[in-house]
Amino acid sequence: MTATSGVPVPAPVPVPVGVPSVRAEAAGRRRPEVPPRGVLPRRRIAAVAAALAALLAGSAAAAPPDPLLALRLDARAAVRERPGMWIGASVARGERAVVVGSPRRLVAEIAALADRAGRTVTGVWGGYGGAVVLVPRTEEQAAVLAAPAKVDGLAAVATGGRVIVQPAAFARLSATGRMVVVTHELTHVATAGPPTVPMWLMEGFADYVGYLDSGLPVRTIAAELAADVAADGAAGRAALNGLPGPADFAARPAQAYEEAWLACRYIAARFGERKLVALYRAALREGIDPALREVLGLTADGLTREWRSYARERLARP
Repeated sequence: MTATSGVPVPAPVPVPVGVPSVRAEAAGRRRPEVPPRGVLPRRRIAAVAAALAALLAGSAAAAPPDPLLALRLDARAAVRERPGMWIGASVARGERAVVVGSPRRLVAEIAALADRAGRTVTGVWGGYGGAVVLVPRTEEQAAVLAAPAKVDGLAAVATGGRVIVQPAAFARLSATGRMVVVTHELTHVATAGPPTVPMWLMEGFADYVGYLDSGLPVRTIAAELAADVAADGAAGRAALNGLPGPADFAARPAQAYEEAWLACRYIAARFGERKLVALYRAALREGIDPALREVLGLTADGLTREWRSYARERLARP
């Protein structure tokens, strides 16, 4: 699952994730710095042992049962899976997050962001168990941790209940963009379930929650889509042609995320945020077509027509 943030104009407006403006340069890539199992130098083994001890130590102020116990155990498992990747790593614990990685300042920042993001996710979705966030040193290490999910061009990705940060792309985001990305990915963790939710709803809902408190206007968040809507030719014909599917997210990712976000924003605006959440939960149980009829009283074609009209109106505004 992927993440988005804002748009590339002007700084410090957040940069979109999943589009070329945040793709790391492919040239000069190095192999992940993961030593073979069993050949770590003694000093490195000691460093990893120290990191594990920090993960296992609960907060002295926390009364049992420890709300972070499951997360700390999962973080411990992540470190044990690839110990050489975490030499010198620091650990930060938040209200519902355990963050492991480097450098220390970034780890602490992400833990604070995860606390804010977690409260937003809980406010919209309800129950939220938290997440482990892994912050490797390089894009190559992020790719190893996220596999089989892809991290190319992304600032972060949620996979297997963990959030993997791609450090180079994350560093290029503004403060608002970082908040949006962390909230987006924690939304994916909270809403994970059977593969019955279409991509437009899955990504659009995560962006809906991510952008909820950003204060950014529609045309700033959906700048690429607004440009395409106003354009002639192939880009104009592709814009708002239909609710975006996997092929759209692969071929025109920025616009697909923006279309998906506007679809969820439309549902929340017309029916209310609770109906948007109910639609997602129903789609998890029974798929999107029955969910649309049950929750919104719409067919997919009906929603598409209404979303297209809503999006064109919002994108046409100066």
